[in-house]
Amino acid sequence: MKPVIRVTTIESFRRYIEQSERSFFEITEQSVIDSIISFDGNVKTRVGTAFHRIVEEGTPECQKVDAGVRTYLYYRKPKEEPVPCGYSYDVDGHQVILDDDQVKVALAYREQYPCVFHEVREFKDYGDCIVTGCADMLCTTEIRDIKTKYSAKFSDEDYMNSCQWRYYLELFGLDTFHFDLFIFDDYDEKKHGYDVRGLNLHRYEPAITCYRYPTMEQDNRRLLTEFLRWAELRNLTQYLQFKED
Repeated sequence: MKPVIRVTTIESFRRYIEQSERSFFEITEQSVIDSIISFDGNVKTRVGTAFHRIVEEGTPECQKVDAGVRTYLYYRKPKEEPVPCGYSYDVDGHQVILDDDQVKVALAYREQYPCVFHEVREFKDYGDCIVTGCADMLCTTEIRDIKTKYSAKFSDEDYMNSCQWRYYLELFGLDTFHFDLFIFDDYDEKKHGYDVRGLNLHRYEPAITCYRYPTMEQDNRRLLTEFLRWAELRNLTQYLQFKED
């Protein structure tokens, strides 16, 4: 059976081998290995999943949450702050809570692109393996990918260097890919966790746009060959099988 590799896995590997002193966050080889063997998501990815659901479905199943008080530690001393009412979304058994303003940001984005297909998965056989990727929003001539961010520590170059858009353009046979970023200002995982109410959520503009270029497919194959060689040396091939999200 051929290995089935997610584009997100290849991108994690690329960031590990190409990181430099200018990288905002260190990516270790072990973190890439862990993501291949077993990745069940984390707080940030689950908050992102809730945001994605609103964009995709408009009004996904949720529970209304009353306004209240957030309790947290500040320099080891308990502090409190008011939080507005909101909506709780079940993501992998965790309750992600967004407020009205944050939900409106997701709905406004959804309304901006009414004629798209959401969560479209594609597969491509590269001979030694199969590569798969899931487009957040597939338009007639372009792909839009939603990223929720929890820090302003990034640059357009971070995304333009990504292999995600290169593989997606090849998988779907399109020429244009947009990264749409949504930033939760001042997010602190210890303080906010799954309850992000009260945080300003804004869209990073303009979108980061990438285009097909003549040697894109060759670059994809070169990186894929390097990844497969590394995975074999680390005895990871057995874990490269596709499972539905």
